[in-house]
Amino acid sequence: MADPNNDLMDLDFTRPGAIPVAVEPKPSKSTVPPRIEEVALLFAEGDAARACTLLESNLHQEEFGAATELAWGMLFELYAILGKRQAFESLAIGFANKFEKSPPTWAPTEDSTSAIGKDGFATVTLSGELGANAVQPLRKLHSMASKVPGVRLDLAKVADVDDVGCGALLETLRVFKRLKKSCVLVGSERIAAMLAPKTVMGERRNEATWLLLLELYQNLDRQEEFEDTAVGYAVTFEVSPPSWEAPKASATATAVAAPAPKPKAVAADCCGLSGELSGGNRESFAALLTYADNNKQVTVNAGGLQRMDIACAETFGLLLEELKAAKKLVRIHNANYLLVGLWRSLGIDKIASIEPRKL
Repeated sequence: MADPNNDLMDLDFTRPGAIPVAVEPKPSKSTVPPRIEEVALLFAEGDAARACTLLESNLHQEEFGAATELAWGMLFELYAILGKRQAFESLAIGFANKFEKSPPTWAPTEDSTSAIGKDGFATVTLSGELGANAVQPLRKLHSMASKVPGVRLDLAKVADVDDVGCGALLETLRVFKRLKKSCVLVGSERIAAMLAPKTVMGERRNEATWLLLLELYQNLDRQEEFEDTAVGYAVTFEVSPPSWEAPKASATATAVAAPAPKPKAVAADCCGLSGELSGGNRESFAALLTYADNNKQVTVNAGGLQRMDIACAETFGLLLEELKAAKKLVRIHNANYLLVGLWRSLGIDKIASIEPRKL
């Protein structure tokens, strides 16, 4: 008879999994501190706002060692992407004091420029976070309304819009409507999805956000969402909501006719990457592979590359390993700091030489 006081009798050594087996974690390929890796991955997945908040709150709290200048460079770029000029310039002062060299200077990005197309429409691209900083630039569009038949307003790179920014954008749309000029919105579907959670029935705030959302639903010809939101607006603010007006059919056609940006020229002795690359498809690197077939030393100009998501970066790393195995020497230069942070997080700097652009 088993002795109930004998603890050994309770141990079943024949049961599968009874003795846990320690599994050695795979060694990390990263050559940057964990916080840099986290910020780089957030940006790679398109969340510039969270990446900025995380790095901003930790830049002066942690020791980044050899990656210190990389961390500063990443924050400068996040401020520029999000349109945070005041924060950028404050950081520049700290940079000059810490590194005892000239800091980067704020410069308008290409996204903020406007161009007149063959149809006479002015194309204006907005990017970053639209708040009080968007009031003056949008007011400049009001004077443009009398000089052109219409404007194509690209919102695809807007990261967020607060109530002040919503009011400024709404006023711009109303000015063009009042002057009977076309204002084509590109990327309005994404902005509508961004604003919808900010309109909560019964919470009497963000009125401009409500009104802009109604305007966007009307532009998108989404009458059911418009009517539901109009009821919520009326109940919340105890006023009559705007009435539904069917959008003009020409708005969508004009947006489709928007001219594509011209690719930047690349020197003949290197291969260039540009734009935003996503997904694990090797076709994104077809030109690079063709170039590598004919050159032992492979130089990649990343000056036109803005962002690469994680899946694409992993594919890029595998491709570079193949080139290294084929005795190719790969040099990537002129890369932005957010890309450098991502590539170093994935250990790509162990495969290829990576040179960031000058701050």
